Amino acid sequence: MYRHRTALLVCSIAILAFKTADDIIEKLGLSAQTAQQHILGNIVGDFRHEPIDVSVTEDDGNDSPSADAQRKQFRIPVADQLPQAASGDKAALAKALCMYVKSYVNSPEFRAAYQQAREAAKPSSEPMQIDITALKASLKELETSLTTMKAHKMPATMIQQMEKGIAQQKQLIAQNSDPTPNKTRWLQQYPEDPSMAVKRRLEEYLKLAATVDFNAATTGKYRKFTNPVYEAKSLKWKAIYRAGKEVNAVTAAFVKQWLQEGIMKN
Repeated sequence: MYRHRTALLVCSIAILAFKTADDIIEKLGLSAQTAQQHILGNIVGDFRHEPIDVSVTEDDGNDSPSADAQRKQFRIPVADQLPQAASGDKAALAKALCMYVKSYVNSPEFRAAYQQAREAAKPSSEPMQIDITALKASLKELETSLTTMKAHKMPATMIQQMEKGIAQQKQLIAQNSDPTPNKTRWLQQYPEDPSMAVKRRLEEYLKLAATVDFNAATTGKYRKFTNPVYEAKSLKWKAIYRAGKEVNAVTAAFVKQWLQEGIMKN
């Protein structure tokens, strides 16, 4: 059943599509409101609708953010009737879903919802700035220590921990080099032109889908990947995998064509 649910999500990840007619949504057991909320949330990567504050964003910038942190940016809508609908022509269903999302993205309702979400995410304050002189001095010490650790062939886990600390220190320096980091993040995540946000997510999907091994082996009730590298992949990567090669072939072709045509009509 999870495999069928994620077939729907592939379109949502890529911000692809359902169908212009609401009957496809009803057929899947979704309300139009739920479908559209997930499309918007997955496009902007935010379901909280709160003012952006980089100082409290969990796992931000990490290579492997926690599952909870990922779910704040990406969610799978529960479609009760998807297993039945997907038991037939999966390619046709995927195309219909893609058409729906494209239609919604080009609607006045989407533009209004995007602007509302953008205003809700607009930062109301900025974090206190830290003197980066001390931070840079600390970073230099950490980098020197890392070089020493590698020279003495210290355990890989210790080296990885040090590298993580260095990455966090660099992020802290970057944040404190910008006097308005919340505004900067807001402008990046919510560009004034919503088509830029959609384009970014479509391109992200194509890039990520190209890395998915659809022949990867899984085991157990929850289909855990036997390859630990795959098991550590993001929720989006796993959703693409579980949707299947057939669905993604249709989805990828649709996305490429959409990008060529232009994202949103004037």
